[in-house]
Amino acid sequence: MKKKHKAVVTLVLIHLLLTGCWDQRLLKDSRLVYSSAFDLEDGDKILTTAIIRDFQGQTPTNVEIQDTGKTLRETRLKMDRKINGSFEPSKNRVFILGEDLAQKDIYQFLDVFYRDPTSSISSKIAVAEGRAADILSTLGQKNTLISEYLAEQIKSSEEGTEVDIHNLQTICTVMFDEGKDFMIPLLSMEDGEVEIEGNALFHKHSMTGELSVSQSSLFLILSDNKAKKARFVTKVDTNNKTPLDDYIAYNIVNPKSKMKIVSDSPHNIKVEISLKAGITISEYPADKLTDKKNIEKINQKIEKDLLKRSKKLMETIQTANSDLFGIGRELIAFHPKTWEKINWEEDYPEITITPKIETEIVGHGIIN
Repeated sequence: MKKKHKAVVTLVLIHLLLTGCWDQRLLKDSRLVYSSAFDLEDGDKILTTAIIRDFQGQTPTNVEIQDTGKTLRETRLKMDRKINGSFEPSKNRVFILGEDLAQKDIYQFLDVFYRDPTSSISSKIAVAEGRAADILSTLGQKNTLISEYLAEQIKSSEEGTEVDIHNLQTICTVMFDEGKDFMIPLLSMEDGEVEIEGNALFHKHSMTGELSVSQSSLFLILSDNKAKKARFVTKVDTNNKTPLDDYIAYNIVNPKSKMKIVSDSPHNIKVEISLKAGITISEYPADKLTDKKNIEKINQKIEKDLLKRSKKLMETIQTANSDLFGIGRELIAFHPKTWEKINWEEDYPEITITPKIETEIVGHGIIN
């Protein structure tokens, strides 16, 4: 009897411990959102565009819903009343911000995602030239897997060292870092197709400028963030019979970059960013790579071109007041007395950032 009594007590305890989920969210009752876009309307209202995956028989289709409100939460509540089922954004893969909205304080608009535990904060985030809604509307008409398409497009650019690796969660940390800024992909529409135009530069919470694709790649290499591949094209000649022979395409391999505070005087901050990298030639129709002296001349021209681009890059990010390299963070950590005496908001655009480039051609194809 004692054994039977113990068994009953054990079963009761197990029953109490194995309680069900009181806050479960059933997929059959939800309408899953896979991508969203946000734009400013009438100066102070938010237009939210969401793509919901639906089925017509056995065929998947996209359903686009839109609404406006003073906050994102208000637009979400309005859209929830337009659909049969609950508005469920936890599967969202891509958020696109319209250019006008991105130039405001984006944290005000994104606050709802950071507070809601069901939000997909691992989603990719990008800025659209013009209206973000236009991108979703155009793609949604001809591509059922629009969210997957956009996410894979951004991932491909990450692997090509064209955009930085960020999502909704990672930018939140940097937004409140007084010594570093960030950039996120900049999308555009060309002939009905979405292109990665470059990157939108941010200072604190707002978009302040932009980089082209080649500038973005150069920044990522200089900041020691090269991905799988990094490709460039440089004009090395002007005397060939055909213009095609004037250009050389190459890959950056084994880059080693370093940032150094040369002068920490509050009135004369100087920073040196150096890069040493190998070059492998991927295309050169002129085919003059058998002569070592000519190879050295080509290498010098590539070095000179990358240095010129680097100087233009520094000018662009300082004009945008976007501390992408995290120079402020370096000052906070290793030069705290200098940091206390400066106003980084005003002083950063005026500091001296000097790039130094050193390259070596280490490969030029299999034919010579």
